[in-house]
Amino acid sequence: MWIRIRAVIIEDEPLAAEYLAALLDDTCQVEVIGTATECETGLRLCAELRPDAVFVDINLPGRDGVSLATQLAMLPQPPRLVFTTGNANRAADAFRLEAVDYLLKPLDPDQVSESVNRLLARLRPFEAESLPPQSNRESGAEAVDKVQFGGGAGELLPVKDADRDKIRLLSRREITAVLRRDRRTWVHTVREEFATYYPLADLMRWLGGEPFIQIGRHAVVNMQSIEQVTHYGDRLYRVHVRDRAGTYITASRTGAARLSAVLKLKP
Repeated sequence: MWIRIRAVIIEDEPLAAEYLAALLDDTCQVEVIGTATECETGLRLCAELRPDAVFVDINLPGRDGVSLATQLAMLPQPPRLVFTTGNANRAADAFRLEAVDYLLKPLDPDQVSESVNRLLARLRPFEAESLPPQSNRESGAEAVDKVQFGGGAGELLPVKDADRDKIRLLSRREITAVLRRDRRTWVHTVREEFATYYPLADLMRWLGGEPFIQIGRHAVVNMQSIEQVTHYGDRLYRVHVRDRAGTYITASRTGAARLSAVLKLKP
């Protein structure tokens, strides 16, 4: 059984904290068990919850992240530290405190994933050495994807058939949409939906571009499976996918721009 890293985020910008939590969730290796916006609350939270790791903004208002890190080191069970900041000049402070990593904003998903791997190497070195490829990992549950999947363009995607407890192999052309929700990555076909633990980024690489397009941070659709696109505001679109559930997906601003470019939609 794979047990995820328990982490706390200390970040004074709520949107930045939410984005980081989403990136950590996408790795399928981290469980965010608490968030705080300032030092005192963050210190109290870490003392109560005893997380494995803390992602802390080094430029917190008042007492900054460096001061907080010094106090965290004195806890009975001190967490590993990963600093986040928009200021590259504070890296020396971070590593003087033996931080595992130092992430510059805007955060990059690959950077966050690498940082999580460094945490694993520090926290559970023997487990980290024996890990299967990331696309075959899951978090805190019995393995869903029993067949090796390397993510090659010609490979079939193993998914578990929940009703009959069998492994299905899907080709790219069968997939209508891939959605990240409820800590899982859902793969939709015309007739079924499959809950998986594959990181969305891995599936996007496997899908390999056209006819697939990312229309939101947690949504990829097959352009050939779009039933309807509804324009309901300034650069706001809702996509209706041709599947059993009749799925509707609201495109993000960036996703709307991609849709407009590909489908030549009028703003």
